[in-house]
Amino acid sequence: MAFVREKKDIDLNDPEVQKAATKIQAGFRGHKARKEVKETAHPSEPNAEDEEIAAIDLTDPELADAALKIQAGFRGAKARKEIMKKEEADLNQKLGNLNTEAEEELDIDLTDPDLNKAATKIQATFRGHKQRANP
Repeated sequence: MAFVREKKDIDLNDPEVQKAATKIQAGFRGHKARKEVKETAHPSEPNAEDEEIAAIDLTDPELADAALKIQAGFRGAKARKEIMKKEEADLNQKLGNLNTEAEEELDIDLTDPDLNKAATKIQATFRGHKQRANP
């Protein structure tokens, strides 16, 4: 994973920069040395994780049942997720169809005088209702 940082001019001759670089290098070399010692010190001794894995009896029926339950739960969750995606896609498709149908149905001639009379009547009726509701 790369981090993008703003490019700044660093003076490599600055004593503070040199001290910081030396500390970073020393820390990395120490880490590398500890890792090598750990790997080569006792290669024949199993660590706690290896012992735990070796202690699992793969023929145990209780273990097999537990594994089956975990697998069934995972498969069920996966199936539900797929169904939700399919339903969402279907809904989006239906909404897309409704939008195109609504656009087709709204082909109204706004210059029609009968349409203007009807709109005026609706507006007057609503304004009267509103006035009577809020005296």
